[in-house]
Amino acid sequence: MKGVSGNPALDAYQRMAISPVNGARRAAPAAAAEVEPQPAQAAKVNISSEARTRATSAAEGQLDVQKVETLKAKLMEGTYEVDSKLVASRMLDHIS
Repeated sequence: MKGVSGNPALDAYQRMAISPVNGARRAAPAAAAEVEPQPAQAAKVNISSEARTRATSAAEGQLDVQKVETLKAKLMEGTYEVDSKLVASRMLDHIS
């Protein structure tokens, strides 16, 4: 049965698919001395000024820990509801 012809990709696939299996050669094993270990590089971390300010504010006690814990509990229970009108209003206030 002859398949679709005229498509260069299919023609190339068919040519490769019918090549004899015995024609393949084994790859030479790599010697252990040929592989050189690469030196480890230290990870670089950059903290934005906004994140630094928030961390400082939290350290100074401006973060309401009780509110955060309440929100975490509501999220875990699946009972937290977002007031989309309030979110939209605050977004508009922020960009104005």
